[in-house]
Amino acid sequence: MAVAKTAESKRPPSLDFPGYAQEFLRRSPEYNRDYEGVMSDRHADPASREVMARRWGLCFPGRSVPFGA
Repeated sequence: MAVAKTAESKRPPSLDFPGYAQEFLRRSPEYNRDYEGVMSDRHADPASREVMARRWGLCFPGRSVPFGA
């Protein structure tokens, strides 16, 4: 997450777009519940993780192809 440092410590840091989006999701109780529900099962179908990511507008461009795919 890219955060610009500020001279004044009282002023909140300015975030770039990905940083703002990450903060939004980090603070969202609905996202955290959804994430925990999907990620708590280590043997879950990877498609369920993909569905959750898409539901929240997440994409991972340039990701490598899973082994054996």
